[in-house]
Amino acid sequence: MVQMMINVKWVLHRLPHGEIGLLLIFALLGSFEGVLNGFVLGRLPSLTQATTVQRYQYLGQALVAYAGTYTCLFIFQLLIQDALRRLNIALKETLLTVSFETSEAPSAGLNRLTNDAAQIQGRYFEVILAILSAGFGAITAALFVLVTNWMMGLISIAFSALTMVPMLFGQTKLAALGKRWSTANAATLAAGSDWLEGRGDLVQYQAAGSFFVRVKQRLAVSEKRLQQQTNGQLRVQYGNWMLTVLTLIGPLAIGFWLIHVGGFGVTISVLLTLLLSVDHVTMNIRMLIQYWSQLTGTRELRRLPQAPTPLLSQRTPTHGEGQIDVQRLTIAYGDQPILAATDLALTPGTKLLVSGPSGSGKSTLLRVLGGWQQPTGGRVLVDGEAPAPAKTTYINQTPWVFAGTVRENLTLGQTFTDDALLAALGQVGLTTELGDEPLDRVIAPDQASISGGQLQRLALARGLLRKRPVMLLDEITAGLDDQNAKQIRNLIYHLPNTIIEAAHHFDDQQLQTDHVLHYQLTAAHTLAKMS
Repeated sequence: MVQMMINVKWVLHRLPHGEIGLLLIFALLGSFEGVLNGFVLGRLPSLTQATTVQRYQYLGQALVAYAGTYTCLFIFQLLIQDALRRLNIALKETLLTVSFETSEAPSAGLNRLTNDAAQIQGRYFEVILAILSAGFGAITAALFVLVTNWMMGLISIAFSALTMVPMLFGQTKLAALGKRWSTANAATLAAGSDWLEGRGDLVQYQAAGSFFVRVKQRLAVSEKRLQQQTNGQLRVQYGNWMLTVLTLIGPLAIGFWLIHVGGFGVTISVLLTLLLSVDHVTMNIRMLIQYWSQLTGTRELRRLPQAPTPLLSQRTPTHGEGQIDVQRLTIAYGDQPILAATDLALTPGTKLLVSGPSGSGKSTLLRVLGGWQQPTGGRVLVDGEAPAPAKTTYINQTPWVFAGTVRENLTLGQTFTDDALLAALGQVGLTTELGDEPLDRVIAPDQASISGGQLQRLALARGLLRKRPVMLLDEITAGLDDQNAKQIRNLIYHLPNTIIEAAHHFDDQQLQTDHVLHYQLTAAHTLAKMS
């Protein structure tokens, strides 16, 4: 089994090349937003000697610059939303396919679809796109600052970089404080859960007061740890504030001195431009560091148990007559034997009922015969080949139907003619029971729109439609009354298919009348012929 990782390569393969190009272009154009104030407002001191016409020209240029940049940002955000739509569709298709192929429980698969997908979007897809924006923002701001005045640009960037020092040196300490709080909070939740779940014993033994002391102690520790974590964050923030003051005053002090000595062409306009722009260099770099740490924290979330394979949607014709040969077959569940070495040969069209108490292994036997589960030893041949789910029909006591029409529930999205569908319904006696337009009858499994007997016959019709020579029926009458159970058995015992039914309730007289073989799974784990 090959594991799969949702990564940048996966993302790039799911987006059209044209959209990737547009994302890059508009991310670049939108990145000028970080230097826009510096570019526009930094020119204000030079307007003191300008004419009225020149000042209005300046306003027009400023309007175009602001409107154009924010329009590009707007388009970039629209492109991000379209990219997220494409990525989410591909991701959810992948998650559902992997869950399907690995036979995950429906609850686990739906958790992937809701919780995992939402986390991957928020903590990976959106972060990748934010990295794109922050990266262009850092590059654009750095180039603009250096082009404005390379000497003061370097000085301003160096001072601005000081604001990253508290976070770089404090992140290890903050991580440790966060871990301590997380551990303490988990202990508090456990104590709270114990307090609530143990109410009965605490009341009857009059121990509520003494036990609650334990809860209060855990609560006090977790709140203290939270305060320590918050104080640590405040200390880092305070250091950042102090260095921010230094990054403001330091470059201005050096700039004023350079203006005084006439060095490097520094002017008030240059200082104002740099003052309004340089923070965007370090801000975007700081964001890149933060985003990168978020990406590394999603590695396990993005790791899937296997890569999905293309889903089959076309029917594979099943050839054969329904001959079943069981050769020295043994089945066990762990150390618990289910079936001792058994030989059995069933000719095409044979009807066989396997009985035994609940838990004796009847369902497991059917799953092995259908290729859904591998035997412990020996082998099963269906028309001379190993069994496979696509070669037989397996129906259990709670057949799956979904909200939709009878046609949709029969075809499952595959192509069949209406004549074939009606013929299958006719074989199970549903043509008239479902109304004048049976194929368009809407059914909803959670609204009891059809009876239990009709539901089983609909599942049989779905199987008959595929013309599989072997039908494996697992307790299909268990939830039906005697009349419906007899009706179902009258139907299946007169089909041309080879039928193997597992049941613990049956009518001996009906078995004899319809010449049905009867074997029982015994306590000795053998198949004993009863009739």
